[in-house]
Amino acid sequence: MLTPFDTLSPKARIWIYQADRKITASEEQTILSEAEKFIGEWAAHGQALLASAAVFHSHFLVIATDENFNLASGCSIDSSFRFVQQLGSEMNIDFFQRTNIAFSINDEVTLIPMSKIKQEVAAGRLQSENLFFDNNISDKSELAEKWLVKADKSWLKRYFQTSPSVL
Repeated sequence: MLTPFDTLSPKARIWIYQADRKITASEEQTILSEAEKFIGEWAAHGQALLASAAVFHSHFLVIATDENFNLASGCSIDSSFRFVQQLGSEMNIDFFQRTNIAFSINDEVTLIPMSKIKQEVAAGRLQSENLFFDNNISDKSELAEKWLVKADKSWLKRYFQTSPSVL
């Protein structure tokens, strides 16, 4: 059962799908339209799920469901993954490319391949105070409170630590 994203409980369960490129405004409309159709029929064991979808920062599709209404089941979660895979395939967007790490740098989403993080830090292009999108959060309240964190306050901190001087 579709509901506006803003009306979902702060404890609504979320899944964040990071696009491998910037999503255009027209693509965003298509994504949201297709998501509305999917959510209108999304169910767990025949019970409708109270859910919504939103696109943030032109890079992230977020699907949320209020499990106080009905719990999402393994099968219903699998069906949402399949929906996103199919949508991405149709739109030539990879929402499952896990090797790109997203940062907010100068108010723009910057995707950096995991294999290049150390190099970007060494070159000074990635700094400890840059904001990192932690897509491992699990509920809507964390979207506002914990999604964007300073890189050195996340698992990325190891790239910014220096060895103490021996002098």
